[in-house]
Amino acid sequence: MRRVKFKQPIDEMTGRINKRDKESQIFRHKYYRDEQGNIIGEAHKEHYTPGRQRNYQTHPMSEAEAKTVAAFSQAVAQYKIEKDDPERMAYWKERFKAQLHKPDGQAPIDPETGKRRIYLRLDMFIRAMLQIQFRQQ
Repeated sequence: MRRVKFKQPIDEMTGRINKRDKESQIFRHKYYRDEQGNIIGEAHKEHYTPGRQRNYQTHPMSEAEAKTVAAFSQAVAQYKIEKDDPERMAYWKERFKAQLHKPDGQAPIDPETGKRRIYLRLDMFIRAMLQIQFRQQ
């Protein structure tokens, strides 16, 4: 996806250029909100054209890709279990709020900034931390 800067009126445009054409350009702009609905972050405006999907028969996953996919699927399964546990969610919410001010020590380093990543969505933060745990095992 590309980061772009537009001028009015295109500045606030979102969605596909042509809704009937599944290969037309897509514009989007994400806002991240806390539990009260206040905006806590804003993503870059994005512009992309959907490409062809990967053919896993001709280009199978490498060993490293398979390990990452397995860790992610384990993290998603664990997240589904933990989101229903109020005690665990209280732990994750506290840790999430703390990392908004100072990055979490387990968070991966963002290659663009060279600093630890700060997550703006609770569910993404939990899955990322769980995935890091499962990848290290």
